[in-house]
Amino acid sequence: MNILFLSWGVLPQKLGGLEKVTYYALKYLDLFDHNVTLIIPNKTEEIERYTESKLKRSKIIGVNLDISKFGIYPDYKSLINAYKKSIFSYFRNVIDYKKLVMEYAERVLYLVDNLNIKFDVIYSYDWLTFPAALELKKKYGKPIVWHVHSTAYDRVGGNPDNLKYLIDLDYGIELKACEESDKIIAVSNRVKDILVTYYNCNPNKIEIVYNAPDDNSVIGKRNWYFIKEHYKIVLYLGRMSMHKGPDWLLKAAKMVLEKRRDVLFLFAGTGEMLEQLIKMAADLGIFENTIFLGRVSDEEAEFLYDIADIFVLPSVSEPFGLTPFEALQHETPVIISKQSGVAEVLRSALKVDFWDVNKMANYILALLEYDILGKYEVLNCIKEMSELSWEKSIKRIEEIMKNLFV
Repeated sequence: MNILFLSWGVLPQKLGGLEKVTYYALKYLDLFDHNVTLIIPNKTEEIERYTESKLKRSKIIGVNLDISKFGIYPDYKSLINAYKKSIFSYFRNVIDYKKLVMEYAERVLYLVDNLNIKFDVIYSYDWLTFPAALELKKKYGKPIVWHVHSTAYDRVGGNPDNLKYLIDLDYGIELKACEESDKIIAVSNRVKDILVTYYNCNPNKIEIVYNAPDDNSVIGKRNWYFIKEHYKIVLYLGRMSMHKGPDWLLKAAKMVLEKRRDVLFLFAGTGEMLEQLIKMAADLGIFENTIFLGRVSDEEAEFLYDIADIFVLPSVSEPFGLTPFEALQHETPVIISKQSGVAEVLRSALKVDFWDVNKMANYILALLEYDILGKYEVLNCIKEMSELSWEKSIKRIEEIMKNLFV
């Protein structure tokens, strides 16, 4: 099968989790003897070196589009505030983001035409690539498999009232994708429910395919560091965004620190909420026990998972969430939001509603006090992770594509 694969990036690029999923899909579709052409905004020499020995039949093409200014997602809070204050400011922001997405679509069509790329199916990731997929379907009559890793509903913090402000941006594109896609892959039942409820998507179109832990992942032996003699460490690693819920963890942190002061809360990552979170930590009186690390490298992330006593995923609305897998691979106990897709597969993990900061704080205190509780959780979660693999997930995606032609 000839597959035209549209994504916003691939490893070793790293703006979020999408690049990792793209890499594994490309790797295994290629391994299953499909001819895959992956088109991304930018192909770097680093990508060439990273993938050249890993692909047999497939190739990666960049359209030379600079996305560094925009990243993956707009600043939704600013967009919504701009709408409320000034319709002109709002539309200027919307036009900038939509222009980027439509420019990608134009360049993809140009490349497909001029390079005479042959394909049987269009495999499109999220709202960013769907306009390109739709134009290709119109021109060539090929089916679309739309893979949904995140929705506008998630990115506005699970508040459906805010979706009306995004009808000209990602929400509108996602509505169209639900109508025009021949098949839709959701990364969790949570995402499927969101598409059916808030997008009026036909549930019969949607298949669930879970993400998986990294290939060849081994459970690392935890190392001892000097800092551990003085502090217990609670880690958040992810984007500082409304839908990720770091502000809810800060509220829980205050409750924990009222009980014991030997706890450090580390926040790794960047995002539109960072300044707000720093101010919030100061206002809560917990600034001395809260460290904001900014963007961290893969090596630094590994170190943070290693020194952490607990990893917390406090998401308000999380389609899946790969970071708990990464933490567990370091034998680090996890607390995850019930509003996350990963909660569907980590059945033994400690789970809380993102807003229940009392329970979140109590779970943190319990894990810090009773070491056996964390060891038991990790043991069971690792067993559950062993049921998942990228090879199985991509094999299921291959079946979904093949079934389009039956």
